[in-house]
Amino acid sequence: MAWVRARLEVPAPGAGAVESFLEALGAVAVSLEDAHDQPLLEPDPGAMPLWAHVVVSGLFSADPELPARLEVARAGWQARAGFALPELLLEPLDDADWTAAWRQHVQPLAFGDRLRVVPMEDSTEEDADAFPGVTVALSPGLAFGTGSHPTTRTCLARLASEPPVGARVVDFGCGSGILALAALALGAAHVVGVDHDPQALTASLENARRNGRQARLELHRELADGIRCELLLANVLAGPLIALARPLMATLEPGARVILSGILLEQVAAVRAAWPEVDFELFTDEGWACLDGRMRA
Repeated sequence: MAWVRARLEVPAPGAGAVESFLEALGAVAVSLEDAHDQPLLEPDPGAMPLWAHVVVSGLFSADPELPARLEVARAGWQARAGFALPELLLEPLDDADWTAAWRQHVQPLAFGDRLRVVPMEDSTEEDADAFPGVTVALSPGLAFGTGSHPTTRTCLARLASEPPVGARVVDFGCGSGILALAALALGAAHVVGVDHDPQALTASLENARRNGRQARLELHRELADGIRCELLLANVLAGPLIALARPLMATLEPGARVILSGILLEQVAAVRAAWPEVDFELFTDEGWACLDGRMRA
């Protein structure tokens, strides 16, 4: 498979939003680099230093329609944000270049002793036997979400904190299927994954097959009428979480659990207001918010 890297330079305050922007467009990985060889001195404990100007790179599977799709999204960004993004520079990559880049930024992640996420090539039976919990393995050629981004990482941590044993689950905006697969690995009875991007559905299905969990996974491009769940996962962006709150809440059984992510801290109040029937607890990671709560019975 061929790959394309989309690169653009932005001031540091906008790097996180652009990272999320590229992931929402289907980037299989996003990385940040120094744009101007700026040295960073030793930071204070717990600080997350970033260069004044950052090159944000997103890796995409090659598609003849990708340049036009990115340009439309870039114009949409300007309409919403009131300012334009710089031009997206596209660079073709071969499989070897992509795999090397992916492995540089993706490392195995563990969430206590219940759940871990690893690259497919790091997953072995011997290694799995040594881990007391469950393992989800992702392929670098398919993962539109690897667990390393704070929004996904926090969702995985919340899932591991209270495994959805026996639950019916909806994963809205399923991408690589990472949250759906984690829910299944942690004991969910059935998961419905929803994503408007057919490539994401292909990725979710293939990753489910590679993990031997496809039998309990159902995939749709739209949220079908009549779907009900005891757990809703939605790691998207604040805009869709607000605009689609009503149809998403219609899937919830009384007392259902809801985990929402992809939210900037300053957007939390607006998202909460759109979900008045759910009592949320707030969790944060590197400036991103995750809301974990229960639908009132």
